[in-house]
Amino acid sequence: MITFSIYYLIWYDRINRELSAILGQPRRANSQWWNQLIPFWGLVGLGATAKRLNAAHALVGSPTRVGIFTSWFWAPGWFGSQTRYLQQRINILHDVLASRTAHPGY
Repeated sequence: MITFSIYYLIWYDRINRELSAILGQPRRANSQWWNQLIPFWGLVGLGATAKRLNAAHALVGSPTRVGIFTSWFWAPGWFGSQTRYLQQRINILHDVLASRTAHPGY
């Protein structure tokens, strides 16, 4: 409450910036921080972020997938756990990317 959810907006902007860099795609409006301020449209943005995260995992050959419905429906309703849910999958993505740079032959 003290931060007025600023941390969440920064987190949302950063993960979408990272996903755009990994995918080599320009950022769309639904990946910008201000997207999360618009009622209902913020949920569409969460779903689009989940799709981008799935595309990034597929690009690096990771079997990890993100449930789009979970990202925009269940997670926000379950004590705002979308950050924890998505961040765990982003951490897996970074682990896969780090292992590829550490062992380029694999």
